[in-house]
Amino acid sequence: MLYKRGKSYWYNFRWTIKNAERTNESFRIVKSAKTESKKAAKEAEDEHRRALRLGQIHPNDPWPKPTTSAPPVLRLFAKEFLQYAKTHTKLGTHTFYEGSLGRLLTFAAIADAPLNAITGDLVSRYARHRQEIAENSVVTVNGDLRTLRRILRIAVEWGRLEQAPAVHELPQPKGRTRVLSFKEEAQYLAKASHNLRDATVLAVDTGMRPNSELFPLRWPDVDLTVRLESPHGVIHVRQGKTASAQRSVPLTPRAAEVLQRRKREAQAKAKQTIFVFSGAGNSGFITSLQHPHAKAVEEAHLDTFEFYCWRHTFGTRAAQSGMDRFTLARLMGHSSPAVAARYYVHVTETHVAAGFGKFVEYQARNVAEGIAAAFPEASKAVQ
Repeated sequence: MLYKRGKSYWYNFRWTIKNAERTNESFRIVKSAKTESKKAAKEAEDEHRRALRLGQIHPNDPWPKPTTSAPPVLRLFAKEFLQYAKTHTKLGTHTFYEGSLGRLLTFAAIADAPLNAITGDLVSRYARHRQEIAENSVVTVNGDLRTLRRILRIAVEWGRLEQAPAVHELPQPKGRTRVLSFKEEAQYLAKASHNLRDATVLAVDTGMRPNSELFPLRWPDVDLTVRLESPHGVIHVRQGKTASAQRSVPLTPRAAEVLQRRKREAQAKAKQTIFVFSGAGNSGFITSLQHPHAKAVEEAHLDTFEFYCWRHTFGTRAAQSGMDRFTLARLMGHSSPAVAARYYVHVTETHVAAGFGKFVEYQARNVAEGIAAAFPEASKAVQ
C-alpha cells in the first residue's frame, strides 16, 4: 500500500518467511520511499519486494542496503543507467535518455562529480550553462534535468546513493497549447521542407504525438485500404505514451495522399526501409524536426511555436467541428474524455450551433428509421 506522509511517499506491506523450524513468521514492512513521485515510490517498493523474494535481505535488515563504498561518478553510473533503460523502457524513452546524457556529460562539473556531490546548486549551474552558453531551449534543458533526476533516484533505489537532491525544472510558458489558424498553416507549409511538410500534414490531420507515434511510424502500421468506416485508410498506433495510446486513426484525403506518395517514393529507392520517416541515425527514423521547423516558422513570419502544437491544433479543430469528447479522446489516445475536454475552450457559439445542427439531422434521420422499423406496414402504406 502506498500513502503520502508529508511530502514523501511511504509503502506498507506484509511479508511472510518460513523459519528453519518450518513455521511461518510474518513481518510488517513500513518504509519511506524518499520520493514525492508515486511512480518512483512504487518502483522502490517493488525493488524491496524483489530483494526479499530472492533472499538477498531479511525483513529486519535495513533497506536500502547500506553503501559499502563511495558513490560512483555520474559518468560511470550513466553507463549502468543506460543499460537499465535499454531493458526496462521503450525505445523512444531510451533514445531520449541517451540524448540528454550526451549533453549532461559535456558539463565536466557534473559528469566527473560523485553522485553524492551533485547538489541543487550544481544542477542550477548546469541549467544556466545550457541556456546561456550552449543556448538550448528551456524544453531541452528541462528534459536533461528530468533525466538527471531519474538517474539519481535509480541510484538511491540501487543503494548507490543515500538520498537524491531535489532537481527542479525551469519555469516555461505553455508552448504546447498554441492553436494554429488555417492561414498560418498554409504560410507554414509553403516554407516547409519536404519531410517537414509531410509530417505536419499527418500531425495536424491525425493528432499523433510527434516523438512517440509519428516519427517512428512504420509502414506495416499504415493501412491504405478503402473501407466503409475509413474510406481513405487508417493508421494503427500499436504503442505509445500510455496503454490508451493504442488506437486506429482514420486518415483524411490529404493525409492519405501524403502516405501514398511517400510509399511510392520509398518503393522506388534501392534501399528499403520500414519507417515512413526514415533517418540516418541509429534509430532508423528521424527523431527531431527542430531545425527545419524553426526555419519554416521564421521564413513564414509566424510567432514561435513548438511542432507539438499541430497535435493541439488537431484536437481543437475536431472539437470545433462538433466532435464529441469521447470520440476525440479515443482518436488522440487519451485515457479519459476529461483530458480531451481542454480542447473545447476554443469552441465558439457558432461551432456549438453547427454541432447541434448535425445532432438534429442525426436525430431526425434515426427517428424516421426507427418508426419505419417499428411500424413497417404503416411505412409501406405511406409509400
